[in-house]
Amino acid sequence: MYCGRCGTPIGGAANCPSCGEPTAASAGAVPPPPPPGSMGGMPPYGTPAYGAAPVDASSKKLAAGLCGILLGALGIHKFVLGYTKEGLIMLLVSIPGALVTCGASAAVMGVIGLVEGIIYLTKSDAEFHRTYMVGRKGWF
Repeated sequence: MYCGRCGTPIGGAANCPSCGEPTAASAGAVPPPPPPGSMGGMPPYGTPAYGAAPVDASSKKLAAGLCGILLGALGIHKFVLGYTKEGLIMLLVSIPGALVTCGASAAVMGVIGLVEGIIYLTKSDAEFHRTYMVGRKGWF
């Protein structure tokens, strides 16, 4: 069985080990995918395939990745993902911190944003969804 929320294999667990969603007894559990080569039932149009990330994950991944690469020092990519606290930390270290450190703190935040943007874009949609949208991993 697979979790209906994040697509993680759940086995016989009462809750999903990845996102904590209640399983088997609730409507959140989905049957395992059909064997390869069979024409088993396809999910309805607009719903993710078994184990795939929702459509929203790929658009957020692209937006966050590009913002991280282009505007990384300002922490805009953190705001795109809904990480307000982390975004404010990057913004405050970059702008007021740059005045005190002659721009060195903004350069460091820019490198962090560049690295995070590259990490976001190199992950698969499902892995990005699990890590940053379900798992809420704030840094790297």
